[in-house]
Amino acid sequence: FFSQPTSTTMAPPHGGMMEVPRPVSNANLTNLTEEELQALNPKFPYMPVDSENKGKQLKIWSFAAPHMRAFHLSWIGFMQAFISTFSAAPMGPVIRDSLSLTKKELANAGIATVTAVVFMRVAMGPICDKLGPRYGMAGLLLIFAPATLCLGLTNDGTNFLIARMFIGITLATFVTCQYWNSIMFNNRVVGLANATAGGWGNLGGGITQFLMPLLFTAVNSSSGLIFRSWRYAMLIPGSLQICAGTAILYLGQDMPGGQYRFMKKTGQLEDKSVLQIFKLGVLNYRMWVLVVLYAFCFGVELTMNEIAATYFFDYFGVNLKVAGAIASS
Repeated sequence: FFSQPTSTTMAPPHGGMMEVPRPVSNANLTNLTEEELQALNPKFPYMPVDSENKGKQLKIWSFAAPHMRAFHLSWIGFMQAFISTFSAAPMGPVIRDSLSLTKKELANAGIATVTAVVFMRVAMGPICDKLGPRYGMAGLLLIFAPATLCLGLTNDGTNFLIARMFIGITLATFVTCQYWNSIMFNNRVVGLANATAGGWGNLGGGITQFLMPLLFTAVNSSSGLIFRSWRYAMLIPGSLQICAGTAILYLGQDMPGGQYRFMKKTGQLEDKSVLQIFKLGVLNYRMWVLVVLYAFCFGVELTMNEIAATYFFDYFGVNLKVAGAIASS
């Protein structure tokens, strides 16, 4: 898309020699310094881009807007959704005794956590197409942050189930995470970008397994009130969820060319109806193949995130911190 000026010579009308630029292949852009890139592409000085301004490299250590900032915000938001969704799971034995839950009630709460998100993930596709991934991800985190914060206020199995169901909806941030990277990066690196962002986001399911028992233990050691400590510990993932959602809303950019509203207003992006978008997805056979493949692998992951810590606590006699550390691995 851009060409690097190199020197060639020609004779000017008045005699002598002069330097004129000669185009060079895009392949050589990867060897340019930051100053040379800026001279060629003042709008995206840090990133070689294609004709749609999609990034052609994944610079992990860069946080420059819009490409790499969107990449980092996408996995951070998705990771936070995992941390919040499964924050209660590693404290299951304590919560079970605190709320006098039966084994069935605790299991039903886990099922509710991952059931509602199925429908929200279907809805998030058209939402991203209409509003953009930034509003989609920030909206999920901010709208359902009160559910995370209020989980510690529940006093019976029904309230606990409802709160966890609403928190689980935030796992639909996976859709926005993948969508965002897909419109930011060229097909040369979009697979790498999606895999890295999705993988780092999934780490939240492991991080919360050892993080929440540590927070619970720290609070309990200072207060000595075991049945209140888990409630106070829930304030941490809820607060982090608000911070992540706010950062995405104010620091992110939907597309390389600007925000969705601007792109549609200027005619650079087609504005399709929700029904048109949904129909395109449903009629694509590739979508159904991916549904089957994803169902088999993701179901196992969610099950392990939900029950592993409680299983090791109940059947191997380890404390919460050890059970959480084993589950996180």
